[in-house]
Amino acid sequence: MSSFEIAARSLMGTVFLISSLSKTRSRESYQDFANSLAQMRVVPLALEGLATRAVVIAEFAVWALLAVPTAQAGRLGQILAAGLLAAFTVGISQTVRRRSPVACRCFGDSGTSVGVRHIVRNALLAAVALSCLLVPAPGSASAGKAMVAALVGLVTGLVTTALDEIFTLFRPITETDTSRSSTRFPTEPQES
Repeated sequence: MSSFEIAARSLMGTVFLISSLSKTRSRESYQDFANSLAQMRVVPLALEGLATRAVVIAEFAVWALLAVPTAQAGRLGQILAAGLLAAFTVGISQTVRRRSPVACRCFGDSGTSVGVRHIVRNALLAAVALSCLLVPAPGSASAGKAMVAALVGLVTGLVTTALDEIFTLFRPITETDTSRSSTRFPTEPQES
């Protein structure tokens, strides 16, 4: 495997591992994801339960396939990842176009509504998956390069799954944010 393929497998595997586990860590997490999918209105009402289960099963399958160190398993994992990401991108695009505020449950409980940055993120991830399928891998990476590539993919995957939290850190502070978190200190010393 080339360094790029190793990094891409590690990136995609990390993203889909965290995504699948965040949706299934509790009944409440699973129900929150199911509710957000229903609010997006991208599948008929009768198929919502099936669609929820299918997404979770497919996400587990992606990272499991990418963990198998064979070319065939890697290709299947990247094909499945690209397909899921394309479906997510279409669903989020429709939701954004309707201006429906739906909480992003991509990686667990987020206070962020799905938006354009989620579309861009998914499109970039799909491009990585497709590039592994379309670009022939030149040669094989040495053990050292393979470890570095896997680490780069892992860190990139972790950052990708934390993007909503990272963006929240850098958003402007509003007056309502400061009023909720401000502590009142007495202006004069209190006598006992």
